[in-house]
Amino acid sequence: MTGLPILSEAAWLTPARIRRIAMLFAGIALIFLGADVWFHTRAGVTDAAGEQLGRDFVNYWSGAHLAAQGQARKVYDIGAFLGWQRQHTAANAEFKWYSYPPVMLALSLPLAVMGYKAGLLLWLSGGWLAFSGLLSRLMGWRMAMLTAFAAPASFLNFLAGQNGHYTAALLGGGILLLEASPAAAGALFGLLCFKPQLAVLVPVALIAGKHWRAFVAAGATALLLAAASLALFGQQTWLGFLHTAPINAQLMEHGDTFWHRMPTVFAMTRLLGGSVAAGYALQILSAAAAILLVARVWCSGADIRQKGAMLILATFLATPYAWDYDLVMLTFAAALLAARAIENGFRPWEKSLVALMVAMPMILSPIASVVHFQIAPFILWSALLLIARPGRVPAPSQAEAQTGEAGL
Repeated sequence: MTGLPILSEAAWLTPARIRRIAMLFAGIALIFLGADVWFHTRAGVTDAAGEQLGRDFVNYWSGAHLAAQGQARKVYDIGAFLGWQRQHTAANAEFKWYSYPPVMLALSLPLAVMGYKAGLLLWLSGGWLAFSGLLSRLMGWRMAMLTAFAAPASFLNFLAGQNGHYTAALLGGGILLLEASPAAAGALFGLLCFKPQLAVLVPVALIAGKHWRAFVAAGATALLLAAASLALFGQQTWLGFLHTAPINAQLMEHGDTFWHRMPTVFAMTRLLGGSVAAGYALQILSAAAAILLVARVWCSGADIRQKGAMLILATFLATPYAWDYDLVMLTFAAALLAARAIENGFRPWEKSLVALMVAMPMILSPIASVVHFQIAPFILWSALLLIARPGRVPAPSQAEAQTGEAGL
């Protein structure tokens, strides 16, 4: 019994319709991003209230410039960092702090030779192209570039000036390269050390799957980056990071104006009025269940695309700290599942859940803001349990076969 065939089979979600929807979203995104640029360049690189063009990008750009000038320690001195930003953007620039470890300073150093607007353009376009390039291994280049731009999470990432495309490219690329080039895959996984909360399940997957070369390469890459940042910026910079790191925990625990944008079990609990302790307790339960599922599937003979999609989904169910722009990764998970289904067919409800995964970033914040309930964990758990289920799937339909022939 599948019931509700319009959703359980979703035959209406054809390749041609997917392209039209993607083009529509891309057009809407261009209009809104253009308007955002106009509003945020009325006072140099800020709006009248001091909100920066590219919002969070000011952190990466400022950090890179300070590091290049031999002043990396100031990045973790909140007063000095804010003062430098206001000196180089606007006197009333919005308060920002640098939440990343010093390895991010090393990775973002190329921004130090650029002005703010040029740096933002390079940052966003570079992430989009990197993500598109890896996504093109699952679909044609044109569709990959369109998908990487039109996905709702991509719009949020562009708007925030964030690193969602880079993290998605690193995790998704590592999954794609794992069997053919385990050392390269491990290097990509290791680069995620600048945002370790999104790599929390990578060791579990690699150990369960006995991908030892990738595991060693990931660890070596992370250690080399840490050592390089220590050599470049000094011990005091790392101590400064450790001193300011608790700000992120405080934001997660008490930032009631942000929980609607955080698709985690912890944020869901806090948004419902639960205590910090209750939030951590439920998050630990969710993480433990996600770890067990990932370990079980990764030690099986399942298709790497199924394993990869599960790893991405489970990441957001294991970490207590993630934002809506991080959900760019779900676009990769959806592409992995679609590529598998082109060969084997979609399970009942799978196509609808894949579509919902891509659309989710667009709806989770408005719903959570109005009803004070975060639906993301329920969608993620539903998708994870569905794709983790063993058994045969139906043969691909004619529409799905055409999707494969056309490269999605």
